[in-house]
Amino acid sequence: MKWNLAAALVTVLVVEMHAAPPADACGVKLTVKSSAPRKAVAHTSNPSDVLLLGNPPRRLELDLTAAGHRVEVAPAASAAKRKSYAVVITDGNLQDEARSSFPGAIVLVRSSDVTADMRSVEQQVARRPVRAVEARTPVAVRPVRAPIAAGPPQPEPRTIVATSQPKDSQPVPDPTPPPDRAPATPPRPTPPPERAPATPPRPTPPPERVAATAPRPAEVTPTPERPKAVAKANTVHDEVYFTLGSFKLDNQTALSRAARWLKDSSDVHVVIEGHADPTGTHEGNMVLSQKRAESVRDFLVSAGIDESRLEVMAFGDTRLRYGRADRRNRRAAIVVK
Repeated sequence: MKWNLAAALVTVLVVEMHAAPPADACGVKLTVKSSAPRKAVAHTSNPSDVLLLGNPPRRLELDLTAAGHRVEVAPAASAAKRKSYAVVITDGNLQDEARSSFPGAIVLVRSSDVTADMRSVEQQVARRPVRAVEARTPVAVRPVRAPIAAGPPQPEPRTIVATSQPKDSQPVPDPTPPPDRAPATPPRPTPPPERAPATPPRPTPPPERVAATAPRPAEVTPTPERPKAVAKANTVHDEVYFTLGSFKLDNQTALSRAARWLKDSSDVHVVIEGHADPTGTHEGNMVLSQKRAESVRDFLVSAGIDESRLEVMAFGDTRLRYGRADRRNRRAAIVVK
C-alpha cells in the first residue's frame, strides 16, 4: 500500500515537470484582433436607379440598396432590364459601351474602394434636383379667386376745363333823374294864384339787371405721371429672415414694403422661394422651407395681393446664397417672374 502511494506521487511530479509552461512565463503575449465593426450606411436624400455593369463586389450592391437606391446588376449593357438609369457604375473596359447605351446617365468607373464608390454616387445624385425628370407641380397653387381688398370700379378721372379770368364789374348808372328846379317868381297880391291841377308823379324805371358773371378758376396744368419702374425677371426684390428651425414672421417691415410695391405694380407676378441652412436633415429642411414660403404668401394675401400672382417653391438647403455658417440662409425670397 505504501509503495502504491509513493508511485502515484512520483507520477504526479513527473507530469508537472514535463507540462508546457504558461505563455506569460515565456514572455509571449497572445492578442486576438477582430475586424472593426462596419458603420451603418447613411440613407440617401435622392433615391435613384443605379446599374452595376460587369462583375461588381457584393458589398457595393448591398450598400447601395441599404442607402435607398434601386440597384440592378448586369454583366453587359445589352442585358440591362431598363432603358435609362440615373447612375451607371461599370468596370474600366465597359465604360464606352455604358456611355453609348445610356447617354442620359452618369457613368462612373468602379474603383477598388467600395466606400469611395458610394461617396461618388451620393455626390452625383445630390447635384440633381428631386424629381428632375418629372414635371413639378406648384406646391400651393389654388384656384383663382376674386381679390380680397378690391373695391368697386372707379369712374374715369374728370378733365378740368380751363376758364378765363374774372372781369371787373362796371358801375351801374343811377336811373333816377335829378329833380327839376322851378324858377323863383315873385308872389302876386291880386288875384289869388290859381291852383294848378295835381299831376301824377313820373314813374321811376326799375334798375337794369346786370348779369353776374361767375369768376373763372385759374388754369390747372396736369402733372405728367412718372413712368413706373420695369421689374426685371429673376430679380430678388425682398428677403425675409427666420430664426433657427422657425417659420414665424418676426420682422414684417420688408413684407409691408413688398406688399405696397405689388399693389403699385399690378402686372407683376412673383415666386416666393423658401430656403433653409444645412442644419438638420435634408427632408426636414425641405418641409421647413415650404412652411416659410407659405407664411410669406399668407401675409401678402392678407395685405390685399391676389393669390394668383404668387407662386410658392421650396428649395431646402440646396441653394445656399451665403456661407454655410451664415444665418441669412434661413430666408424666404420674393423673386420677380
